[in-house]
Amino acid sequence: MKDLKPIIKSLLRAKTGPLLLLLQIAVTYTILVNAVFMLLQKSEEINVSSGLAESELFWFQMSLHGTREEKMASLFRDLEAIKGLDSVKNAVTLSSIPFSGRGAGHEIRLDRNAVGYITKAAFYSGSFDALETMGLKLIAGEGFTINDERRLFNFGLTVPSGVLITKALAEQLYPEDWQQVLGKTIYLNEDAQPVRGVVEHLIGPWSFWKHRSFNVLFSNVFVTSEVSLMVRVQGTNIEKSIQDVMNIIMQEPLRTVDHLEVLTDLREKAYRSQVAAYNTLKAVVIGLALITMLGVFGQARFTVLKRRKQIGTRRALGASQIAIVRYYVLENAVINVCGIALGVLLAIAANNLLVLHFQLEPVPGLYLAYGGVIIFLAGFFAVLQPAIRAARISPAEATRSV
Repeated sequence: MKDLKPIIKSLLRAKTGPLLLLLQIAVTYTILVNAVFMLLQKSEEINVSSGLAESELFWFQMSLHGTREEKMASLFRDLEAIKGLDSVKNAVTLSSIPFSGRGAGHEIRLDRNAVGYITKAAFYSGSFDALETMGLKLIAGEGFTINDERRLFNFGLTVPSGVLITKALAEQLYPEDWQQVLGKTIYLNEDAQPVRGVVEHLIGPWSFWKHRSFNVLFSNVFVTSEVSLMVRVQGTNIEKSIQDVMNIIMQEPLRTVDHLEVLTDLREKAYRSQVAAYNTLKAVVIGLALITMLGVFGQARFTVLKRRKQIGTRRALGASQIAIVRYYVLENAVINVCGIALGVLLAIAANNLLVLHFQLEPVPGLYLAYGGVIIFLAGFFAVLQPAIRAARISPAEATRSV
């Protein structure tokens, strides 16, 4: 540490270069910490578990014609025929489709007369065996049976038929012990429904929605002019399953089919913009790291070239190569530490603005520490090559000229 005092004096004399590098490190640190945090958040958002057997599922919307009774008969006749296919494991009706943007939601209360609501949730309404068909995992309570399924021509929740909810929603309603929700009555808008079971995960219809993991499942089949069917394939040949199903569906006169999509494709489409943002942020993070290292490398190299005579004199006076390397590494460390300290203040201020104006989560303190370590190590490795080169300057070569 005997070099620390002359290093500080030297940096104070040559203000411009060290100051510019210090500011570069501070700004880079500020952007890097916030960008990495947003990058990880975006990655979690893109890779969030859907709870679904995505690779085995496809869905489509089809039309029904005739009287109410004819529509009902047509729907269940087609469902039975589809279920009988060798290429199909099961098929169900669903009112909402994951990732599709097609669905509806409710305000959730634990008290019908409460002012305001606890949260909002989307709902899935369909066949009694929709849970098994979608590949959802029941972790508490019980699922639906065929006796629970109601077949309706108009949407309504006034009858307390019982619901399944996601674990994320249960944790929101009962933070201390989510299993307390079992058997309790929740109010969807103002309609009472007892909770009979909890599923581990289920993604909502809207990938961008902050409540996308808060979902409710009903065992109600609504027969309207347009119904959505979810099909789970048997085996891996999803194309054959789709063709087999369409051969059955299109036997009905006047039948139209819309939105035929595989769940994996639907997910990719839903997160396309988020993936683009993620890749952009990743490029920014990598670019910032490279720019910082190049800045430190350039500053250190310039310092070496500028001090050749001084280095040669020190070598002639007996300074070892290790002492020369140590001097430049320590000098760089001083600049790095000062830049990181300033960067911490700027990062906190910038994050507060992001939280205030864009409703983002605050950066955890651990990220500030990790960011400091990364920036410091980047500067350390960037200065090594110029420092080692400086240490190899011979006294004779350095003292020939100014």
